[in-house]
Amino acid sequence: MSNAKFQPKFWLTFGIYIISAAIVIAFAASNFYVLNKAAKVANKIQYDVEANLVRKEVKGMLQSLADDQTEFSYWDETVYALNNGELDVEFFAEEVAEESWEEQDIEHIIIVGEQGAPVVTIFRDELVDANDGVANVAANFDLIERARTKFFENRKVRGRGFVTTGDPVWSSTSIYVADFRVVEGTLGMAVAMAVVPDVLEVLPDGNPKVMLTFRPLNKFVFADVREQLGLSSFAILDRSEVSEGFDILEIGGGQNANVVAVWHATNPGQVVWEQALPILGVVLLLVTAALSFFSFRYYRVMRTIQESEARNKFMAEHDGLTGLPNRLQFDNELDSIIAKGELDRCAILCTDLDRFKLVNDTYGHQAGDAVIKTVANRIADEVGDKGMAARVGGDEFIILLRDGLDDDSVMALCDNIIESVCAEVVFDNGSASVGASIGVSWWPDDALTAKTVIRSADQALYRAKEAGRGRTMRALKPHDGRSKRKVG
Repeated sequence: MSNAKFQPKFWLTFGIYIISAAIVIAFAASNFYVLNKAAKVANKIQYDVEANLVRKEVKGMLQSLADDQTEFSYWDETVYALNNGELDVEFFAEEVAEESWEEQDIEHIIIVGEQGAPVVTIFRDELVDANDGVANVAANFDLIERARTKFFENRKVRGRGFVTTGDPVWSSTSIYVADFRVVEGTLGMAVAMAVVPDVLEVLPDGNPKVMLTFRPLNKFVFADVREQLGLSSFAILDRSEVSEGFDILEIGGGQNANVVAVWHATNPGQVVWEQALPILGVVLLLVTAALSFFSFRYYRVMRTIQESEARNKFMAEHDGLTGLPNRLQFDNELDSIIAKGELDRCAILCTDLDRFKLVNDTYGHQAGDAVIKTVANRIADEVGDKGMAARVGGDEFIILLRDGLDDDSVMALCDNIIESVCAEVVFDNGSASVGASIGVSWWPDDALTAKTVIRSADQALYRAKEAGRGRTMRALKPHDGRSKRKVG
C-alpha cells in the first residue's frame, strides 16, 4: 500500500528528471553547435577583415614607392635629360641620386633604354656604371615590359610627340607596375614606370625609357604596419622562410620567388568559447535565459566586427581631428572628376594658416587643436555645398570647388574664408587669432592633371605668403619656360 502510494510520485519525478536532462542535453548540444558555428564565422570574418587590411596596406606600400618615383619619372627635366641629344649625367648625379636615397630610401634607380639595356644606374646616393644594373633589369624585365604596355595603352598625341593624361599612380589611367621582389638576396618593392613629361615636354614615337626603382623592406617597416593595423607578427617574406602557425596571403614575387604577407590572425572564436563556457555551465538549468544570453553575445560579436569595419572605412577617408575629408578622399574625388569627365571645370584652393605656430608655442597643442577644429568648421561652412574642404595635415587645408567657378565668385569666397578664419577663436585657457593665405588654380585652365593643378595652387599659396600673408593669389598661367626645378 505504501509502495503503491509513493510509486507514481517516484516515476513522475524520474520522468521529469529524464525530460529535464533531455532538455538540458538538447539545449547544451544546440548551444555547443551554435557556439562552434559562431566561432568559425567570427574567425572567418575576422580573417577576411584582416586579409583585406593587409591587401590594402601592401598595395599602399607599392603605391607609395610609385608616388615617390614620380618625383623623377613624371618630370619634364628627366625627359629632357634623357632625350635631348647626349645623356645629361650631371642631372642624375645632382638632382636624382642624393634625394632618392636620403629622403625616399630608394636603393636602386635604373633607367632602361629603348632596347632593354640600362643607360643610367644609381645605387643609393651614387651614380654607378650603367651595366651594374643589368642583373636587376633581368630579374624585373617582366615589370619593365608591362610598364611599356601600360604606357602604349594610355599615351595620347600632343603636337609632334606623345604624352600621358591623368596621374601616373593615383588615377584610373595609371602607368606604373609594382611588385614585391627579391633582388640580389634582398626582399623589397620594385616599381617600373615609363619616364613621361608632366607639363611641356613630349616623347618621340617608339619604346619609352623606363625607370625601375627598388626599395628594400626592413623590420622598421613591419613594425609600423603592426602598430597601424594592430596585427601580431606581421611581416613580408619569401614563402620558403615562413614557419607554421602563420596566416598567409600571397602578394607577388615574380618568376623565381613567391612573396607572402604573414601574421598571426586574431581569434575571436576562442574569446567566444572562453567567455561563454562558464556561463553555459550555469544557465543549463535556465534554458530560456541562457539562449537569450548567447544570442545577445553572438549579436555583440557580429556588431563589434561590423562597427570596426565601418570605423576603419571612415578613418581611412577622414581626418581624425576635424572630421573633414582627408587627402585620400580629396585625391579620389579630383581624380574622378578629371578621369571620368564628370565636370568641365573645377577650382583648387590651397589654404595655409598664418601665425598658427605662435598659438602652439604660447598655449600648447591642446589649444592648437581647438583652433584647428574651429577653423576647419569655419572653412567647411564657407564652402558649403559648392565643393569639398579637406584637411591634408598640420594647418594645411585644400578645397575642391565644383560650383561658382567664375573668377569673381572664387575670389569672393577666398576673401570670406580669410575673414572667417581671422575671427577670434576662444578656447579653455584663452583666445587667439590666426590668419590664412590661399592659392587658387583652375582645371583645366592652369593644368591638365590632378597633380599639376594642385601643384599650381600650392605655388600660388607660396607666393601669397611671400607677398605678406592674409591674401589670395591665383596660379600663374603656363609659359614657355621648361624647367620646374633648377638644374645644376
